[in-house]
Amino acid sequence: MRKKIAIVLSRFPYPLNKGDKLRAYHQIVFLSKENDIYLYCLNDEKVNKHDFDEMNKFCVEVQLFELKKRTIAWNLTLSFLKKLPAQVGYFFDAGIQKKIEASILELKPDVVYGQLARTALYIKDLPFKRVIDFQDAFSTNYIRIAENSTFFKKLFYQRESKLMKSFEQNMLSWFDASTIISDFDKGQIAKENKHLMVVSNGVDTHYFSSTPKEKKFDLLFCGNLSYLPNKNAVIFLCEKIAPLLIDKIPTIKINIVGGSSQTDFKKYESNYIHFAGWVDDVRTAYNETKLFVAPLFTGAGLQNKLLEAMSMQVPCVASSITNASLKATENKQVLIANNEYEFVEKIIQLLNDEHLQNLFKINARTFVEENYSWDKANQILENVLLK
Repeated sequence: MRKKIAIVLSRFPYPLNKGDKLRAYHQIVFLSKENDIYLYCLNDEKVNKHDFDEMNKFCVEVQLFELKKRTIAWNLTLSFLKKLPAQVGYFFDAGIQKKIEASILELKPDVVYGQLARTALYIKDLPFKRVIDFQDAFSTNYIRIAENSTFFKKLFYQRESKLMKSFEQNMLSWFDASTIISDFDKGQIAKENKHLMVVSNGVDTHYFSSTPKEKKFDLLFCGNLSYLPNKNAVIFLCEKIAPLLIDKIPTIKINIVGGSSQTDFKKYESNYIHFAGWVDDVRTAYNETKLFVAPLFTGAGLQNKLLEAMSMQVPCVASSITNASLKATENKQVLIANNEYEFVEKIIQLLNDEHLQNLFKINARTFVEENYSWDKANQILENVLLK
């Protein structure tokens, strides 16, 4: 007999241009095979018909709840007074909460599943089994951002880290079960908690499969460039790594892919650095590059871009922070670098050794095939939700 699953998201999960949307989309697709999905989405951006129709393929019902800019500002003010994390305040609206609660009470689902701390206040008091997806250890993310920020931003993220740490501990007690993306992130919140289960992301290795193509670029970085850790990574790549590489390899070509305000990075464009912006098919970018670099020193969770690059057989040079959740073997499946000099050293090492590149291509692809299957991850999720 098919079960009824009510899913509450802070964003509409399509198109797949952000990590939380990618995770939610693949989970919904899997769960919809044997269950009836009722989707409740907060929304601060307009959803077009094509995207709405895509989710209707997998859901019995999809409801959208608009977060209006004037109420967002007021709710952020309230969150400050109530000492809630800013992102919880940004996405929480008491009027919408009443509508979602009334609809779910009428539905009488077998389980209610919320993604991220942003949805916790919407579902924590419902009289059904409730599961929350932490996704990442956001309190750890904020600590890292604070450590890499200047005065006022540092103070803000220090405060956010403390508030989120407290909120994350409340989430553990509010819900019947909870999930998180990696063992590393779990260890940051509650290592021994038996109700907090690791549900990894996956990668579609059939879709993200390499095809022979001329290599137009030496290096690639891609991601949602409006996300602060990615933005910081691009700045580090352009300001710290690129000048050293240009000095040693005057023909170096770097491609940066992802949606953002192009004015944020316009000053970095040159004969060496190309900003492609949003691309409809990111596989083209992977196929056209020799190496993928991930100089991320803030953020938490599992980086989907690394999974995709490895699946596309693009050798990767990444920071230790990004590999903490990925858990690839250093010098076998990924090269690790933690400052601009190490990145330059590892990049040049790979660019100058085609045999080493080929070895990493094979090892990386095998690694994701063996460890990052959406079906395996989502079977764990289904067991958490419905056991």
